[in-house]
Amino acid sequence: MAPPPLHDAQLLIFDLDGTLVDSLDDLVTAVNLTRADAGLAPLPREAVVPLVGFGSLYLVQRCLAPAGEMLEGQALETAHARYLQHYNAHLLDRTHLHDGALAMLERYRTRCLAVVTNKLEAESRRILAGLGVLERFAVIVGGDTLAEKKPDPLPLRHVMKIAGAAPAETVMIGDGVNDVLAGKAAGVHTVAVTFGVDAADALRALEPGYMIDHMRDLQNLIG
Repeated sequence: MAPPPLHDAQLLIFDLDGTLVDSLDDLVTAVNLTRADAGLAPLPREAVVPLVGFGSLYLVQRCLAPAGEMLEGQALETAHARYLQHYNAHLLDRTHLHDGALAMLERYRTRCLAVVTNKLEAESRRILAGLGVLERFAVIVGGDTLAEKKPDPLPLRHVMKIAGAAPAETVMIGDGVNDVLAGKAAGVHTVAVTFGVDAADALRALEPGYMIDHMRDLQNLIG
C-alpha cells in the first residue's frame, strides 16, 4: 500500500547538489583543475560523481590522492584550498536548476522552505543567488554551518527549531543516502529523488518514505 500524501507538511527541507540543482559539470571542472595543478591527469565524470554529497574535503581526499589512498595533513589542506579557489571561480558556469524545480518552489511558496547541504554554506548561497532563488528559502545550512553535517540529524533539527516545525510536519527531500539517513534519524518524512547522484537502488534499500522520479511528482505527495 502506498504511503498517504503529506497534506500536513509545513517545512520542506531540500538538499542542493543533485536535488535542486545539477552542479556536476562544475564540480568535475574544479576537481580536474586541481589535479592539473598537481600534475595529475583529469578524471572522467563517472569517477567523480559517486564522491559528491559528502562535502568538498572528502571529494578532495578521494580525487587528489594516489589510487587506494587519501590525502592527509598539509597536503590535504593545500589541495583543498586550491580546489575551493577553482570551484568558486566556476561554480555557476554550467550549474542549473533541475527541471521542474522553479515551478515546485513557486507552488510551495506559502510553506517554509529550507536547504540543508553538505556543500559549504557560502558556496551554496552564491549558487542559489546566482540562480535567482536564494530569497525563497527561510534557512540555509551548509556542511560548515554546524558542528555536524548529514547524515547526522543535527542540521535538520536545527532547521526545525528555527521554523517551529515538528518532525511530523517536516519533509527531507534529497537525492543521496545521507539525506535519507539524516531524515530518518531526525524522525521526519523522507522523499528520495532518483534524478540526482546516488543510484535509485541504493536509496530504495534505505526504505525512504517516498521516492519520486521528477520534481513535479512532489505535487502528488504534498497538497
